[in-house]
Amino acid sequence: MQSVSRTPSTTPALSRALGSGSRSLSYTPHTTLSLRPQRNQSRNQNQYRSQTVRQKSDDGISLKSYGFEDITASLPSDSPSPPSSPQKNLILVDVREPVELTATGIIPSAICVPLASQPDALFLTPDEFETRFGFPKPGADRENRNTDIVFYCKAGVRARAAAQLAVQAGYDPDRIGVYDGSWLDWAEKGGKTEKWEGGDYE
Repeated sequence: MQSVSRTPSTTPALSRALGSGSRSLSYTPHTTLSLRPQRNQSRNQNQYRSQTVRQKSDDGISLKSYGFEDITASLPSDSPSPPSSPQKNLILVDVREPVELTATGIIPSAICVPLASQPDALFLTPDEFETRFGFPKPGADRENRNTDIVFYCKAGVRARAAAQLAVQAGYDPDRIGVYDGSWLDWAEKGGKTEKWEGGDYE
């Protein structure tokens, strides 16, 4: 069984997403996360089990890749879904900054956890997270513990960095995904939007 340390470090993707003037990450979790190599594959190949399309991050961790149709299918419906097309529940996390959300809006049902100004957010305890943001930490409550969490931003770079941080913070990589097209793809394809009514986080 291969072990990956959860001690956070600034990954190449995170460095690009936050820019050269970003704050260093100073939090230090003390547990490890085990990843299971895909059956019949060498441990050195860094491939992991998945039932959906995956892409390797800069750290070699495979992350689920979501598209416009996947996100659309997960949104709450105004009318009951037919039994033949069950709705897939996802927790959507927008990692853009509040000023961006005020300008563009947000995908319905998404929550905002800004990556650049709050890089330690996913390492907080559930109580600390709720105190800071005013809503439960994604996937921390019993009801959503086994729900997939999908990150998105403007063009996908910050979303992928946030997904890598989530894995470092102890989230199951099999439950973490990235909407690679992110907001630009969503807006181009006419996806539903909601007005952002949240505030700045201190």
